[in-house]
Amino acid sequence: MKVAIFETEHFETAFTVIRLFDLPENKITIYTSKGAFDRLNDLFLDGMNRFNWEILPGSNRFRLFNFLYNKLKNEDPDILWLNTVTSNHLSWAFLSTLLHFRKIILTVHDINCLFESRFKFSFKHVIVHWGKKWLIERVNEFNVISDTMVSYLRIHIKEKKIHNIPGAVFPGNSATQSVSGQLRIVVPGSIDAKRRNYEQVFELGTMADKEKLPVKIVLLGGYSSKCGKTIVERAKQFRSEFCQILAYHTDIVDQVEFDKQIEAAHFVFIPSVIHTKICGEIPEEYGKTKSSGNIFDVVKHAKPFIAPGALTIPSNLQTSCFKYSSPGDILDFFKKLISEPGNYDQWQKNAVTNSRQYTIEKVRERNQDLFIPPVSG
Repeated sequence: MKVAIFETEHFETAFTVIRLFDLPENKITIYTSKGAFDRLNDLFLDGMNRFNWEILPGSNRFRLFNFLYNKLKNEDPDILWLNTVTSNHLSWAFLSTLLHFRKIILTVHDINCLFESRFKFSFKHVIVHWGKKWLIERVNEFNVISDTMVSYLRIHIKEKKIHNIPGAVFPGNSATQSVSGQLRIVVPGSIDAKRRNYEQVFELGTMADKEKLPVKIVLLGGYSSKCGKTIVERAKQFRSEFCQILAYHTDIVDQVEFDKQIEAAHFVFIPSVIHTKICGEIPEEYGKTKSSGNIFDVVKHAKPFIAPGALTIPSNLQTSCFKYSSPGDILDFFKKLISEPGNYDQWQKNAVTNSRQYTIEKVRERNQDLFIPPVSG
């Protein structure tokens, strides 16, 4: 079976989809940007040559889709997997009518942004609005990275198939930690105040300092906005004899450093801004209409994690998650762990047990229908 995968942004989720179809009987071609190609290379290492790679040309829309039209027409894939489409919806819909793909699967990262697009009286907004509507009609099947999104997406899609391919898979090994001395916490992801509540991070750090708790918090992501830079500077200026808050003055944290920090951590901290607006004024709810990639950092590295009580998380991760309503709850939790460090062992065991539900083999078992070659319509 020939599988074409398009991705320029969410390289980690693309990695999972590529792994999913990485079987002897399949031929996989990935259409991607140079930046995403480099990040995928960090993940696959010497395995890159098992796939065909097409690096997309520049940002000129006409040149881009002329390139895609010619390549995809020649390839004639059985499945076109659109793993992230945040622009050019109309062009993709038009391309699909020209080439008559046997099956198009679209990963939906922000459900409301796609299905509740708002009509505005401007040429740009009209194109975006109608482009989304047309693309939804052209797509055969949909995918979400978290099973917590399926029921909400079903409201919008009555009959079409919905898949759940997770944002990452568990490789089968994990770093074992014990609590002795400093508690190590990571907050993964690009530094973005629309996605994560960094006030809670600094509040926790201040309280840990007052209680003389040895805690190290790493803001494990780069930044590209003025707001992100402000948060990084604030971390740099944070002073405490007992608590450290570290951040990176860069737009991207390289994969080796990212993995190293998570593997060394005791907990992944996910201070989600649950109700947010990423796509203009269209509201999204983390855990219901969109999912945080942090959930799948937890899965990949088999780490226990800390998340707001109001955040909807997959049911098979519940036993490795400490839910909080305020940073004070986390502080109390840390105090108990430091006084009784042996309790951490159960959290770690639960995390490994839960992540074992996300091996590539388990994901394939749950999605056998994806490996049946589609019939031309």
